[in-house]
Amino acid sequence: MFQASPTPADVPSLDAAQRIIYRADLPVRPGLDSLCTPDELNRRPTTFGAMGPYVSVLTGHQDYVENAVFLSAVQGVASAARLREIRVLAETYVRRFRTRGDGDAGPHERRTLLEGITGAQGHLELELGYSVEIPADLATLIPSLRPTAYHAALYEAMGLIERAAAVSQTLQRLGNATAAELTSIESVELRAADRRRVRTVAAVTFVTTVTATLGLLFTFFGINAKEVDDGRSMFDVAYTPIYALITSVLVLGFMLFAALQAADRAALRRVAPTPAPTWNGTQRLLASELGTALLGGMPARVPEPRGPSTGSLPADPARPAPPTGAPPVDPVA
Repeated sequence: MFQASPTPADVPSLDAAQRIIYRADLPVRPGLDSLCTPDELNRRPTTFGAMGPYVSVLTGHQDYVENAVFLSAVQGVASAARLREIRVLAETYVRRFRTRGDGDAGPHERRTLLEGITGAQGHLELELGYSVEIPADLATLIPSLRPTAYHAALYEAMGLIERAAAVSQTLQRLGNATAAELTSIESVELRAADRRRVRTVAAVTFVTTVTATLGLLFTFFGINAKEVDDGRSMFDVAYTPIYALITSVLVLGFMLFAALQAADRAALRRVAPTPAPTWNGTQRLLASELGTALLGGMPARVPEPRGPSTGSLPADPARPAPPTGAPPVDPVA
């Protein structure tokens, strides 16, 4: 609402402004309203400016200020509409994340769903910054005090910055949750890849062992030497040494594998794991360093002061000596 005020008597009072802004002709207690009155809009005796979340009242300002105020209101309404859309979409993706079926879906389907949520979260954060947070700063574009003061007060009265911060926190928490879920899925996929690699290595090792053994055997029977008799079967007792040699090679290979595995396990046992820090250990450390009990009634261990030569403080002549059988008096106390 724009109004002319040639003289200070034409400037509306704050009570009249609040009746216009709240659209109610009811008495109110002074100071109990959420109206914003920027200093730059109320600096002169013939100017006035007050605004609430939905209505603004300005009197006595120039045309360029009123035009800037109109454009600022348009931008504020657009930012509020975009913020509402971003919030609805953020709640939709949060609901989609919470209602995902982890038990019925495989890692690939879960990863696809989470990647879609992560991509949408990135787009929403970018749109939130471009459409709500960046337009809240008008002073960078317009070097004029009154329009920028109105723009900042309008965004404050509409609560756009606070609501944008809440939506931004929701998007950040959604991003953290999806990142943690993707890490869990990646761990599952790594374990599956390890099992697949173990199966592949076992199959390849088995095939290699069989083919190498048969290769050695057929190579022996294929040579042209007097030890190979064409008139004897390959299963004849005379060929027992070559079978024993091949068996010994296989046994030695398995023994070498077992020895290396045992050495690795022994090396792992020798490396003692570093104990995880606990609160009790931290509390004892702080108590010993600060000389006080912390958060648990733990007695403090105050180091006893020592004198320069005897290991204790020199006796105070004004302090009476303790009686025989009485506990010693703490010199610090």
